[in-house]
Amino acid sequence: MARKAAKKTTKTTKTAKKAPARKSAAKAKKAAAPAAKAVRVTAVPGKTVTASALLQAVADHHGIKKSEAKTFVDGYIDVVKAYVLKGAKVKIGDIGMVMVRARKARMGRNPQTGEPVKIKASKKLAFRQSAVMKAQVMGGR
Repeated sequence: MARKAAKKTTKTTKTAKKAPARKSAAKAKKAAAPAAKAVRVTAVPGKTVTASALLQAVADHHGIKKSEAKTFVDGYIDVVKAYVLKGAKVKIGDIGMVMVRARKARMGRNPQTGEPVKIKASKKLAFRQSAVMKAQVMGGR
């Protein structure tokens, strides 16, 4: 009888309690993420925005010094350049993709003489806008 009682107690102690369910990671991230701060720009349509003005806008948006913004932006551009030069397509948020496109060799024509000319194969830097950016530029047409 003592053996049966001992076996019953070992069986009951072997069952482990379940841990409480964890919250999903997505819900936790949504709760922790602060609201996006609107970017304030003072651009005039048709005018070119200088690098200095862009750096000032980034610094103002993040509440940092202009020199810190320059370090951040320069580092970002260097990384993008490195990937593009390796042949990767770099997607930049909702703006678009930067890539290198290969152009095949082809026959062209000299416009002055009309003589056929061989054009060598080459590479070119290309940008492809995203659907989101295109829709914003087109104004929802």
